[in-house]
Amino acid sequence: MNQTSRQSETIRILVAGTGGTIASSGEGETDVHNYKLALTAQQILAAVPSVTSLADIECAQIVNTDSFRVDNATLLTIGRKVAAFLERKDIGGIVVTHGTDTLEETAYFLHLTMRTEKPVVVVGAMRPSTALSADGPLNLYNAVLTAAHGTSPGKGVLVVANHRVFSARDVSKSHTSAIDAFRAPEVGILGEISGDYLRYFHAPVCRHTLMSEFDISRIQALPHVDILFDHQSAGSHLYRAAIEAGAKGIVVAGVGNGSLSPGAREGAAMAWEAGVAFVRSSRTASGTVAPLHTDASLGILTSGSLNPQKARIVAMLALASNMTPTGMQEALLQY
Repeated sequence: MNQTSRQSETIRILVAGTGGTIASSGEGETDVHNYKLALTAQQILAAVPSVTSLADIECAQIVNTDSFRVDNATLLTIGRKVAAFLERKDIGGIVVTHGTDTLEETAYFLHLTMRTEKPVVVVGAMRPSTALSADGPLNLYNAVLTAAHGTSPGKGVLVVANHRVFSARDVSKSHTSAIDAFRAPEVGILGEISGDYLRYFHAPVCRHTLMSEFDISRIQALPHVDILFDHQSAGSHLYRAAIEAGAKGIVVAGVGNGSLSPGAREGAAMAWEAGVAFVRSSRTASGTVAPLHTDASLGILTSGSLNPQKARIVAMLALASNMTPTGMQEALLQY
């Protein structure tokens, strides 16, 4: 049976708040851009009392911040707190509320570092709680439904938005303000929610959670990795600045198949000399960056089908785990 509207037994779901638009209020019901953080996870839940029909709900506040303010230290705090909650035998799944701007990065970080089969669902909103047709309450309801669903375990970290269930690996925010901003180019959704029914159509095949060699309990700190955007007439000065600022890795959002402008290639040579990891990704948002014969001379790695922001997550974890360049390249292609 691939769909259901209720669990046969009550499951405890922990809702962990981290902030974002879903926890924000604007000055009026048509204000969907100029809003501020105003709500805790408990207050968000109060607007969706029907979630108690889906599961036994517990609430916790990890942080309360805009997602564009999330840094490496905050990312580790979220990861460690979620991991600690998952260790509890009475917790059957976790819903993490998060701002949409960098939701895909936090979700993918959890996807690679949580050692569990329990469902972890990350959810946000495109409109603040005070807006007309606010999407947060229904998104949250659907996230709890997904976390409590009997077929959700083992699928890694999931993202729920606009009635759709995505893998954290594949999903990206692809519109500045539309309700259906979250999409998974090329690969599509894992499942769909209709009313109280969730049905999965696919399962992720890339390594994650229990199959991942990354473990949040063994990561003391995350190294600094920059993303630089390549373009016509790009210079090498930003690469020099990143290296001098102490970056341990650089991911380039290259053109087409991650092609490097002359300035970016100069930057790759600088990184090679400084012992800084250098990854070619693409600014195109779809497709796989294939290796080139010219990569080996400067130790350039390729991101595979990971977009720049997700390639950065893998690069940070690989560097934090003291992986060799060969190991990092394998991780970029396998996760």
